[in-house]
This record gives sequence, structure tokens and C-alpha cells, in this order.
Amino acid sequence: MSYASENRRANPTSMALAIGLNGSIILAVALSPVIVEKIERDPFEGRSIPVEPLPPKQDEKQQDTDTKPLDPIYVPEPVIKDIPKDPVDMRTGQDETKGTVLAGGSGTGETLIKDPPPDPPAIFKPASRDPRFAHDFQPDYPSNLLQREIEGSATVRVLIGTDGRVREAQVVRATHPDFGKATVKQALKAWRFTPATRGDVAVEDWQTLSVRFTID
Repeated sequence: MSYASENRRANPTSMALAIGLNGSIILAVALSPVIVEKIERDPFEGRSIPVEPLPPKQDEKQQDTDTKPLDPIYVPEPVIKDIPKDPVDMRTGQDETKGTVLAGGSGTGETLIKDPPPDPPAIFKPASRDPRFAHDFQPDYPSNLLQREIEGSATVRVLIGTDGRVREAQVVRATHPDFGKATVKQALKAWRFTPATRGDVAVEDWQTLSVRFTID
């Protein structure tokens, strides 16, 4: 029998012994009693923590006294002193002068003299129809419209001169052009007015007048 065959026979036996030994050790450990160590601890002890009291509240009046007072606000004197409402009240060494002038005097400055009040505006009075020429106000009826018995009206704007006569006439509107032409012709020829005035002076004046054409 060779050496190799001996080794092959011996190996199963060795393996069985090794397995049996390891199983015995594991079984012994598993069956051994468990030792539990009891740990004793000191019972819990509570203690109160002292709380510091709050500082006493100071009186508001005492706080005001402890605060340092502010310095007073410095207000400079005005450079320009009050001026009288009426400049005429400011007198100089000279007599008051009419008109707007700077009058020098013995004072420290100059005084502005108030202007005299302006004249009131002149009153305007418009022109009016002169009653002495009232019968000449109506224009002649256009013959073609009279034959056809057509009635209507015309409105014209006239410029009245300083002598009371119509210097210019313009048709504003008319129901028929012939009514407008007849009215302009009559205004330039025969209309008379008392001229307009502004104050005591005669002035020109624009006025708008209307005329009706009716068949009696």
C-alpha cells in the first residue's frame, strides 16, 4: 500500500473528529447558564433652582429726572423786521411825492411811495336805432318773391360808425338770397343809429339785426 492511499483513508476520520469536537464546544456554550449582572443606580433626586427676582420698576418721574435735559434751541433774531402794511406810513426827511418814486431822506434807506389809484374804466354804451329814421328800416320787398308770394327773413351784421351810419354790412343768414341782398342794400343806404360811446367818446360798434319779409 502506497503513502498516497494511506492519506486518502485517514482523511475522513480526521474530519469526523474535527466536526465532533467543534459541535461539543458549541453545545457546551449554548447550555452554559447566562450570568446577568445587576447594576444598581442611585434613585433620582430633584432639587429646585433658585430664581433671581426681577429688578424693581423705576418710577417714570424718577426716570425723567435721571435723563439729562436737552439744551435749549437757539433761534436767531430775524434779519428783516416787520414792514408796515401801507408804504406811505414810512416817512423820510422829505415831503411825500406823488407817483412811484424812490424818495431819499435822512433815514437809513429809501421809501417807495404808493401810486395814486387808477381811473375807473370808461363805461361802454352800445349804439341804438335812431327813432327819427324808423320808417326807413324795412327794406324793399324783392319783386320776384312778392309775385310768387314767398315770405321769409334775413339777418345781417353791421358796423356802425361814429356818425351813426352803417359802414359795412354782412349777411349772416337768409331764407332766400334776395332777402339778404335787399337788407344789406337798405342798411348801407338808409339805416341810422345813435353812435356807441365809451365814456364821453363816440366809438364804432358791431351789431346783428334781423328783418322779416311778410305780405300783408
